[in-house]
Amino acid sequence: MTVKTSDTKTAQSDHDKNAKSEKSKSDLNAGGRKGEESDALGSGCVKSTAYNIVTQVSLRIITFLLNAFVLHRVDREVLGLINLRLTLLADTIIFLSREAFRLACQGHSSSSHRKDWISVLNLIWLSVPVSLLCSAIFSWIWINLLSPPSQNLIDQYPSSVILVSAGVVIQMVAESPSLVAQVFQFIRLRVILEFLFMAVKLFVLVYAVIFAPKNVVQVWAYGYLASSLLYTCLFYICFALVLKFSPKTRSNANCSHNSDMPFTSIQDLLPRRDEKSGSFTIHAKYREVAVSFLRQGVMKQLLTEGERYLMTFLNLLTLSQQGTYDVVSNLGSLACRFIFRPVEDNAYFFFSQQWDRGVTWAKQENHDKRENVRVGLHRLLRLSLLFGLIILIFGYSYSDLLLTLYGGYGLAGNGGTSLLRAQCLLVACYAVNGITECFARSAMTQHQIDRFNLQLVYLSCVYLGLTWVLTLAVGPVGIVLANAANIGIRIGISV
Repeated sequence: MTVKTSDTKTAQSDHDKNAKSEKSKSDLNAGGRKGEESDALGSGCVKSTAYNIVTQVSLRIITFLLNAFVLHRVDREVLGLINLRLTLLADTIIFLSREAFRLACQGHSSSSHRKDWISVLNLIWLSVPVSLLCSAIFSWIWINLLSPPSQNLIDQYPSSVILVSAGVVIQMVAESPSLVAQVFQFIRLRVILEFLFMAVKLFVLVYAVIFAPKNVVQVWAYGYLASSLLYTCLFYICFALVLKFSPKTRSNANCSHNSDMPFTSIQDLLPRRDEKSGSFTIHAKYREVAVSFLRQGVMKQLLTEGERYLMTFLNLLTLSQQGTYDVVSNLGSLACRFIFRPVEDNAYFFFSQQWDRGVTWAKQENHDKRENVRVGLHRLLRLSLLFGLIILIFGYSYSDLLLTLYGGYGLAGNGGTSLLRAQCLLVACYAVNGITECFARSAMTQHQIDRFNLQLVYLSCVYLGLTWVLTLAVGPVGIVLANAANIGIRIGISV
């Protein structure tokens, strides 16, 4: 009996050791998979940033050349109406309708079950009714409350406002596949479609300048509507093809993750009822975050586009002056558009996936992810600041030459050179602010977001007042100087 008992204990001990060994291997495998997913996420974000930068550079080069062509053939008032007033209308509706939902839902995991996606996609679909409401309100404001353009443009103006607003609503219909493309890293698809959207608008403008010079504004508005339709339709067509021919293999779709998409048809991307309750459920946590970001978005939009709202609503500058300001401003912000913005979009996605929202540095459970965030934040800040300083140093010296070559002596004169030099200073501030705010927004708790919203309320009041005073004192350059001061304060708040 003693021998049997001893053998039994030995066998039990071997069994326990084997079980522990299997568990250890399982933990190592699980840790390895998590590490691989984290590396894949970082690699995907870097690849997405690279594609976006290449696309933006290509598009901006084309835009730069075609704008030089347009500048010599179109009145500055037309440029002010298209590039500032109507574009501001579209940007306002898009920001209020889309930004909060995107920021709230981008943190959703690609490994989530199909049923978990129902409430998330239902939430992102709320951008459509929000855009309808915003379009109705702001279209009425733009048509009835703002100062009308000159007599030769007044007939085109109301219909152009309506066409642009309708185009924005159509874009919101593509938010569901756009979110899925972001989370599952369909990198080339998103970049190509966004490139086509911008390119169609641009070539329609050139077509209008050459073949319909008397109706440039209205033709451009129709082009905006057509590009929105193309953008939305192509998103759904591409996803329908992907889900039909390769629903399990996403390597052909340029994805970086190894998990399968929990969708079987294009209908899964539409608003749906919950399989158990039978009601249209909305993700509660993301809804609260979206509401906070929506309140914050109002203040952020005022801070980001505050000078344009002042020019538009208070007539600080005429439409012709606004056209000149817009051309110089676009030249000065080329780096923000094709370098900093793609980096910021993908940096926010990276931080939101790697960092547990509302958890301090010491309490982050995954130390590898925490280290990834630390290294990524340090390198992004250093790189962005380096680009900003290069632009400031060389841009200040060559502003006059650039404006003369680009738009002639008329563009370089009358304060154009000083305006572009001030824009170079603003770019250096944007370089730092974009990265600091990306990390801050991805790490904030609900309470911190609400407190940040309150701070933005006070800051927006100071900024708008400073813009008003400096514009009256030193002209268009005052708008840029006030914006630089505003960005500096926002950097301090984020840090």
